[in-house]
Parts: sequence; structure tokens; C-alpha cells
Amino acid sequence: MNQAMKFILVTLTFLVLKKEFPKGVDIIYESVGGEMFNLCLNALATYGRLVVIGMISQYQGARGWQPSNYTGLCEKLLAKSQTVAGFFLVQYAHLWQEHLDRLFHLFSLGKLKVAVDPKRFLGLHAVADAVEYLHSGKSAGKCLGTAILS
Repeated sequence: MNQAMKFILVTLTFLVLKKEFPKGVDIIYESVGGEMFNLCLNALATYGRLVVIGMISQYQGARGWQPSNYTGLCEKLLAKSQTVAGFFLVQYAHLWQEHLDRLFHLFSLGKLKVAVDPKRFLGLHAVADAVEYLHSGKSAGKCLGTAILS
């Protein structure tokens, strides 16, 4: 996506959030990072909470993940009594099975809907392609791969 299109998309998203949530959003679950983190932070309500679970937009690049500099972050959070909290799934590995079982149960009852991207990836050799596709921003839902057993 070129920079002009990205700017327009981010601006439109911010304007829609401001229209639909004039007082801001109380809680945001953010996994993209970069410009999306900034957009979410700016859309946060007074006393709002921003839960950061990743930053997929920053995982790629010639030098890998690079820390970002968020000048004025402390002042922005303090002015509205907001909270930003990190949530790294690996640190909750002991709870995975319990919650996976619950999710599968809800799915089997039809109470949980999962968006699945129509593009398929066949074989273990296609895993890297699936990850690249996910990082490209072109996917709409979960990316699925199928293992081919001989």
C-alpha cells in the first residue's frame, strides 16, 4: 500500500472512530503496532485502557523488529488517566489448554464465529508463504494451511 493510501485509510479510520465514539473508546485490543497503535491511542477515552498483544506491522524489515520512540506518551496517558498494558501470550502458556477447550466448545455450539481467509496454503513448505501473506495485510481472517501426509 503506498503512503498516500495508507494516510487516507488511517485518517478515515480515525474520523469514523471520532464520529461513532465521540468520547473515545474505553478498551482497545491492539496487535498491529506502528501507525495503528498511534491511532488507537488517540481514540482512547478518558480512563481508557489499551491492551497491546503484538505489533505485526513492525516484525518485518531488513533489520528485524526495531523499537519505536513514542515521544509524549507519558504526558498523553497522564492527561486522560489512561493505561497501556502489554499482554504477551507466552507468559500465560499454563492457561492455554483450559481456554482452547472453552473456545472449541463455544465454536461447536455455534456461539463463536471465525473468519477464515479463502486463500489456502498446502504443505509445510507453504508455511513461510502463509506468514508472508498474513504480514502483507491482504488476509481477511485466519490463514489456514494443510499438511500433506505421504
